[in-house]
Amino acid sequence: MKKNRGYAKVEFLANLAEIKELFQKGCTKRYIYDYLYKKGKISMTYIHFCRFDLSGNIKKKKPTSPSTGIRTASALPALPGNGGGGPCSRQQDTFSMENKITEEELDELT
Repeated sequence: MKKNRGYAKVEFLANLAEIKELFQKGCTKRYIYDYLYKKGKISMTYIHFCRFDLSGNIKKKKPTSPSTGIRTASALPALPGNGGGGPCSRQQDTFSMENKITEEELDELT
């Protein structure tokens, strides 16, 4: 079933309170996505889920090379393990890729 444009944002905003709560408890972005997806609360892809920040806005894309419009190597995100990170890497007020609580602990909280 094809969704209307903007439906992913509606899903994200509808679950924003729960997303923030799980993040504050130490859950990773991947775990939060899997948890909401399995519960049927979201249907977007994980890649699209990673585009949102904790305020529900979509992060701006990195700029392209002004002369050709082609992304250069310097405009590409660094690979994990090389000192950088992809679109879901940990920065202040963003999601962490580390598990801080176990699934059993989360089940006790929910």
